[in-house]
Amino acid sequence: MKNRITAAVMAACVFSISPAHAIQLQPGEWQETTSGTEDGKPVPPDVDKSCLGPEEARDATNVVKQMKSEMQEQAGQCQTFDVKENGNTVVFTMKCGDGKQFMLDIAGTFTFVSATRYTGTMKSTMGMAGKMISQDKIIEAVRVGDCKPGSEKKN
Repeated sequence: MKNRITAAVMAACVFSISPAHAIQLQPGEWQETTSGTEDGKPVPPDVDKSCLGPEEARDATNVVKQMKSEMQEQAGQCQTFDVKENGNTVVFTMKCGDGKQFMLDIAGTFTFVSATRYTGTMKSTMGMAGKMISQDKIIEAVRVGDCKPGSEKKN
């Protein structure tokens, strides 16, 4: 579940750049490599691929709203979900959960280097069933080509 939550948050930030802004991501298949630590210990890099369709690239605000909705379903009510843009950089904070059974606190920064590459950092703390997990992540993403037929999300 924690990888799914982390992926959802990163996707929300990636898709928060709307066509009205200077940097716009190209639709296609994207490869995202995440490295860093969990509870202070190094973890092996995680490589994921996903498809960003033309509709998602065109209407990014709906994707952000959808990701927030998914987070609220998975993590409980979100007290904070702030996304701020400054040039080609997006900074976000998010706090969800009830503090007793589940808690998620995330802060991150993404820099959109070009329409085909972005980088980011993310710090998170998650509590579930009395256990706390902290993560520090470094994200490197590049567009690797066109989406494979059938891999685009349907809106």
